[in-house]
Amino acid sequence: MKSVATIKIKIPYNSLLADTMKTYSKCINYISDIGFKNKVINRYKLHHLVYYKAKDKFNLPSQFIINAIRIASQTLKSVKTNKGNKPIFKDIMPLDFDKRTFNFSFEKVRITTINGRKDIPIEVPEYYWKYLDWNYQTMRITIDKFNRMFLHISFARDINTDISCSNGKTVGVDVGINHIAVTSDKKFFRGNKVKQYRIKFKNLRSKLQSKGTRSSRKLLKKISGRENRFKTWINHNISRQIISDCGAGDTIVLENIKNIRKGSRGKRFNFWLNGWSFYQLQNFITYKAVINGIKIIKVNPCHTSQRCSKCGNLGIRSKGFFKCVHCEYSLNSDLNASFNLAKHSSICESVSVPVTEPYIPNDDSKAIFCGNADEFRDNFPESPTL
Repeated sequence: MKSVATIKIKIPYNSLLADTMKTYSKCINYISDIGFKNKVINRYKLHHLVYYKAKDKFNLPSQFIINAIRIASQTLKSVKTNKGNKPIFKDIMPLDFDKRTFNFSFEKVRITTINGRKDIPIEVPEYYWKYLDWNYQTMRITIDKFNRMFLHISFARDINTDISCSNGKTVGVDVGINHIAVTSDKKFFRGNKVKQYRIKFKNLRSKLQSKGTRSSRKLLKKISGRENRFKTWINHNISRQIISDCGAGDTIVLENIKNIRKGSRGKRFNFWLNGWSFYQLQNFITYKAVINGIKIIKVNPCHTSQRCSKCGNLGIRSKGFFKCVHCEYSLNSDLNASFNLAKHSSICESVSVPVTEPYIPNDDSKAIFCGNADEFRDNFPESPTL
């Protein structure tokens, strides 16, 4: 089983890298314009049409031209599907590298630029040292709206996990709105405080948008990523606690929530459903499980909270509570779903998700906001300073 982790390193703003990214962006626009004008969207046909023209015009390394053709082709296909206008790219596009265009070491990276290879000093945070003995794969350079420059370097390694082994326990994990996650070990990760934070962000955005002043727009821009960082931090803490309760050889069963947002169920319900990153939470659980030798299974979520985990018949679910009309078994509907998930089996073979450092307070007990089926903890971790 292959595990891929991506580390994010901030570097000082480099004008040479910025110029390379700007030239690369112009190249993508140029290739896209030619493809749009000649109605060529196939990557290989587009390559034969524009490669030498783009090479002579922009004098970029060959691998950058190939990447630009790939991005232009993918975008042109999307435009054709959506029947849109000619695509226009940003002035500074993220720049991708592979092993032919960059080398990584603990203290520096050697990067191909428009002026040849250059060494960029880096400082790898201690949290990421555990990935440095993995094989580095690719790198991407990005510049955010505050002109901060980041390196996203991916590492990979093969983890020997015997997926046919049945040793260890099986844990079902149900994700939802009232409880962000519930495990078959009777651990509840409540969403009450999360809902309060989300309502707070929603009211703040509405208030600032209704004003429409220059200062309000400035403040909106300032807080734009705060809610997303809060969600990511919470999901990291929850996934870390779930993984810490399991060991190598155990199995975690998750729902396949690919189509969870299809259809409309009312404005109020859609706000709560669409506003939380359930897929991100499952990804965090998955990559941490793979690293720790824990098997991951994804199953069809149909009737997981409506089927009795004791007798297997369909029951009644109402206001977060489940009752079986056949055996009169009753319990929390999310807990019932986690019990049902623990009985399923469908193997997921690999995972590839980004790794970001979770916020961990000095007192680790504050980060464990869960309880068993009968007793909940009132402590909820304060959000990190953003």
